[in-house]
Amino acid sequence: MRKTLIFMITIMVASLGLFQNAFAATKTRSAISPYVQSDNNSTYTFVGITHPSLNTAGTQIGLTVATVGMDGTNPTTSFTIDAGQTYRIFIVSTNHSTINSDTVTGDRVIFMSTTTGSTAFGSLLVTSNTVDPTVRDIQAPHTAIHKLNGLNQLSMWGAIVIPSTSTGFAMEFIGDAHDSVSINESGGLQSALLTNQNPKLNRGRGIK
Repeated sequence: MRKTLIFMITIMVASLGLFQNAFAATKTRSAISPYVQSDNNSTYTFVGITHPSLNTAGTQIGLTVATVGMDGTNPTTSFTIDAGQTYRIFIVSTNHSTINSDTVTGDRVIFMSTTTGSTAFGSLLVTSNTVDPTVRDIQAPHTAIHKLNGLNQLSMWGAIVIPSTSTGFAMEFIGDAHDSVSINESGGLQSALLTNQNPKLNRGRGIK
């Protein structure tokens, strides 16, 4: 178990350097997952992205999801997620027999199709569409309270799925809400809200 943990940490650190150096991942705007896979009908990748409506989060967060280094194609998609919403993203070969737009439907379902017949391995890069992650709350525009619309306000999860055996393995993300913090430097967010102060919120750890 310890050796597996060390191995996974090594992969994450190596992937972090790759993304920052080769693909211009920025500390405050990016989240990464080191491995995605989609090979014909054998496997596909599922990613869920949720806006959990944190007190520190803006009501809308725009983002772009892109695969990196996959054989045959590097699909990408951009969308805006509202508070309380969950988007389901399938990275799957074109014309997959069981996972396609006919079998999986919904307003917030996105397919990122890879080339049919190719064995596609790569990584996933998620980038915030806003350069400055601090915005005035659109639901209370006349107050001094500001919100954050960076990726560290979102929850991301995913898995590499093997349909034939109903098994798979989980993906890991760096830069989303699971490994980020938001600190109020003025003595507590709730206190600042009650006294109508302007809370000074840290943008979150993001990618270090």
